Amino acid sequence: MKPAFGMFVLTKREQRVVIVIMFALLTIALVKRYRDTGTIIPAQPTPSPQMSATPSSPPDEERAIPGDAR
Repeated sequence: MKPAFGMFVLTKREQRVVIVIMFALLTIALVKRYRDTGTIIPAQPTPSPQMSATPSSPPDEERAIPGDAR
């Protein structure tokens, strides 16, 4: 009877085939994950808008229109 570890003895050609298959499976897994998540690189955080001490313009309801006597 052959030893159980005999199945792990591979020729150079068989080793190369195993490596190619492993790289192919790894590439397929990474592509699938990329498609599922949408992106690998996280989005850059957007800078928060600068807060000013005075409002830039009053709301439409409070804005006075010259010549309008309501």
